[in-house]
Amino acid sequence: MKGKSDTNTERLKILRFITEKFHREGFYKTSMDEIARELRMSKKTIYKFFPTKENLLEVICQKTISDLTNEVNEIVSEKGDVITKIVRIINMYSNFISDISERWISDLRIHYPLVVKNLEDFRKGNIYSKLLKLIETGKKEKLIENYPGPIIINNFIISIHSILHSDFVINNKFSLQEAIKYSFDMLFNGMLTKKGKESYNHQSKMYKNKNL
Repeated sequence: MKGKSDTNTERLKILRFITEKFHREGFYKTSMDEIARELRMSKKTIYKFFPTKENLLEVICQKTISDLTNEVNEIVSEKGDVITKIVRIINMYSNFISDISERWISDLRIHYPLVVKNLEDFRKGNIYSKLLKLIETGKKEKLIENYPGPIIINNFIISIHSILHSDFVINNKFSLQEAIKYSFDMLFNGMLTKKGKESYNHQSKMYKNKNL
């Protein structure tokens, strides 16, 4: 008989596998038979934890919001200057987006627009709002030029999406990481004061061989 710990481990294993599969391949044309076969378990076992595909989608999205919230809050509460925190949050967001296919996004928009709205509300209400506060703090600390915060954020988001969800990287001799880094370098150096650039360049050297 399985204990509570074993049951939670099994549920988490199923959820992690399906999340990665849905993010990569979309969910609309992915059957529970296919998932059960790849997991090498019965559909009955999966349905024990997730009664319907709709329930599964809700759990995936709720966990995504929870995980991102915890990660953003952890970054904001850590020691370090504003530039370090902004760079880390934007890197976190770009890494998250890079794991999501256009098919997953398209499936959600077509079949579950309310879920998309909830995710958009979270992005604007959590990630964007915290970035805006950091940007305003950076302005007060003379690290960031006095440009409108929403425009700064919008430029970063547009850059991330245009690189990740296009043929740009495929058609050019850049790795995904290089393309993102060059874009970030241009955007940051355009919005930062001399003092801010010194902080950013320090972080770039510090994390040269890492993902922030």
